[in-house]
Amino acid sequence: MKKLAIISLVLFLLAGMNGYLYSSPEKTELRKEIVTVKYIETRAAYDILGKFLSPKGTIQPVRRENKLIIEDLPEVVEKLLSMLKEIDVKPVDLQLNVELILGSMTLKEKTDLDKELMSDPVMKELGNLLKYKSFKRLDSAIIKIQDNRYSSQRMGGEGISLKLDMRPRYIKEEKGDTFQVELGLRQHRGFNAEGKEITIVLIDTTLTLKSGQRTVVGVSKLDGGDKALILIISGKIIG
Repeated sequence: MKKLAIISLVLFLLAGMNGYLYSSPEKTELRKEIVTVKYIETRAAYDILGKFLSPKGTIQPVRRENKLIIEDLPEVVEKLLSMLKEIDVKPVDLQLNVELILGSMTLKEKTDLDKELMSDPVMKELGNLLKYKSFKRLDSAIIKIQDNRYSSQRMGGEGISLKLDMRPRYIKEEKGDTFQVELGLRQHRGFNAEGKEITIVLIDTTLTLKSGQRTVVGVSKLDGGDKALILIISGKIIG
């Protein structure tokens, strides 16, 4: 009888300890926040913040509403909200000036525009390096775009139809502002039987240029003839 009483007492104590463990103060309630992402993509924010979650935390991106549902320990959520304020900022406004020059090996009657181009330092340098005898401005464009955004522009003239695709990335440095630009220039060559546009790649490159600096992106011959397209670009911050 005494032995049975001891066993009952032990079971009672173990049950009490088990209840204490589950009701211990270490069981902290999670904090849940639903936040709107204004400037960066929700997926990008998810990839960055997800690395700092605790084992109990979760982040759920809601792309259609540009929102994140964050649930974690209160101190972790506070840290994530602070990080989001630092990364979700308005992109820099950029302006890219694009010049499309038609160079020819055949010497033609010079116009006022030709004279203006030939007095340009960049064109003078090109004239010394290349065999082209005359230059003519085929087209130009001022493209205003936000940092790390995609831009597509139709350009051309004299029966030449072109598509210019660009995506600039702004890099702030101590020595000055710099741009890294992904750039592709394609020429329209008609449509196939299915109605799909046929294009050929003239220029496909990534270049780095300083703010305000004019840079010759590339020279591409047209149809293997004596003419070539010369693409010149410059960029600056406008806001």
